[in-house]
Amino acid sequence: MKILWLASWYPNEYEPTIGDFVQRHAKAVSQLMHVDVIHVVQAGRKFNYLNKVVNNYDGNLHEAIHYFTYKKSNIDWLDKILYNKTYWRYYKKIVDDYIQQKGKPDLLHVHVPFKAGIIALAFLRKYKIPFIVSEHSSLYSNNAKENFSNQDFFFRFYTEHIFKKAALVTNVSAAIGSVLKQMFGLNDVRIIPNVVDTNHFYFKSKEKNKSFRWLHVSSMHPSKNVDKIIQIFTQISKERNDWELIICGPVNKEYEQLAEKLNLQSRIKFTGEISYEEVAKQMQQADAFVLFSSRENFPCVIIEAICCGIPVVASDIGGTQEAVNESNGILVEPNNIDELQNAIISMMNNITKYNSEKISADAISKYNYNTVAQQFIDLYNEVVSKSSS
Repeated sequence: MKILWLASWYPNEYEPTIGDFVQRHAKAVSQLMHVDVIHVVQAGRKFNYLNKVVNNYDGNLHEAIHYFTYKKSNIDWLDKILYNKTYWRYYKKIVDDYIQQKGKPDLLHVHVPFKAGIIALAFLRKYKIPFIVSEHSSLYSNNAKENFSNQDFFFRFYTEHIFKKAALVTNVSAAIGSVLKQMFGLNDVRIIPNVVDTNHFYFKSKEKNKSFRWLHVSSMHPSKNVDKIIQIFTQISKERNDWELIICGPVNKEYEQLAEKLNLQSRIKFTGEISYEEVAKQMQQADAFVLFSSRENFPCVIIEAICCGIPVVASDIGGTQEAVNESNGILVEPNNIDELQNAIISMMNNITKYNSEKISADAISKYNYNTVAQQFIDLYNEVVSKSSS
């Protein structure tokens, strides 16, 4: 069985962390079968790259990351058209060349419908190759300011068309999966969660921290509400002084200045952006994790944290309730600052009720590479079998 992945989001030189969760899915599946991934970088029409391809090989995984150039007109609306036409022409040629060299795949696996799904539509028409779509975006959440209904007509039209032509649709959370079913009239949306590299993220016993150590890891996007987390700890410091907060993610001077303004610079530490492996080490040394997003699908950092055995306080948004329960954390209403403050204090006061080793064992059994990969392979067998019959 030959499966070709077409990824709209994937780590590249321009955006090294975008779609890293797709890459982890690819690494997981490649433990059990060969995986070819094609990603054409969407660098935007304001950026110029030389035509080139970067091939990465890791066991059964082959990643082909393509960059392309196009000729600018310096007329904004025309450049948008030229850029997209160049992108699709370039992408189609890559897939055509792949088929000429390696033969037709049995199935195309699209990760994030727009724009790679448009290529899948073209090859469904041309070669009758079926495709499935895995959606990872939180764009369909009612809490998202930049939600699906706010996108332009072209984006909405093709996204709906891609979903409806797909042999099957998957999502990482049941919450967003249910929205997709209703929004696009889909008969079935399968739920296959994000995956964790449990070679790095696992429970590791540690000496007790001098102060209760909170950890936050994110992209620092405004939807993560890092400023609100910092402000809440101002109130918490009036009740308890035995805490510290480690914030990991891209440097954000605004947040650092806010911590200084609130006189919390001695308790709040910013690490800057760190490696995947270093995130695991930070989690293994923390006492609890906090995420106060106003928009999520199925956040990887939550399941990474519980694989390390640390309980979490998180917004009840997207699929967080599918991972967080009474045994491993506390959910709070999105944007409810009072609830978050109470949950943080409650977690500190009752931390001994959480069994870190059990939290870790339960999470690892659900989110390890082999378990999640087998779900994809079962799905591939189902779709290819139906298609061939």
